[in-house]
Amino acid sequence: MNIRAKSEKGFSLIELLVVVAIIGVLAAVGVVGYQGYIDSTKKAVTENNSKAVHQWLLNAKTIRSAGIDVDPSECTIASLPSTTDSATAVAPGGCFAGLGAEGHPFETFKNPYNQSRSGSNTILVTPSAAEVVDGTTACVDLLAGSEDGDVLIRVSGTIAHLDVFYCSKVDGTSGRLTKMTNTITNF
Repeated sequence: MNIRAKSEKGFSLIELLVVVAIIGVLAAVGVVGYQGYIDSTKKAVTENNSKAVHQWLLNAKTIRSAGIDVDPSECTIASLPSTTDSATAVAPGGCFAGLGAEGHPFETFKNPYNQSRSGSNTILVTPSAAEVVDGTTACVDLLAGSEDGDVLIRVSGTIAHLDVFYCSKVDGTSGRLTKMTNTITNF
């Protein structure tokens, strides 16, 4: 008969419970940190998308001012004279309404918060003169149906005034507008 010696050691139940508790605390801290990282990455992608749209509009303005037509074809000088009103510019088939459509500059853009939204579903255009306060105004106040991750182009008055905004969390509140640098005038 083999009897265990009293000198053999093992882990007590209390020691095991302490180890499991420590692992649980570390996992909880890691999950919170990871979620913060994911949120900041989504916001950065949204901001970069809006910067790209803003830069494209600036480039298109420069090219148009030199008398050269710009793709998409809806944005040619002849089809988009400076007297065009904002509602015409954003109507289906209008220059700005199609920027995210198939075959257009931003068709591959994806909404980082909602991957099912891409192209023309995430690059949105609205004729509006609504007052916007950065970080305070809700995205839906400028355009109903917009959500975190969307890029909004506001066309006001004649198409001479373009503003680019993006929707994201601001101070923990979802769906807030942030304006890209400055208004593009005399498009």
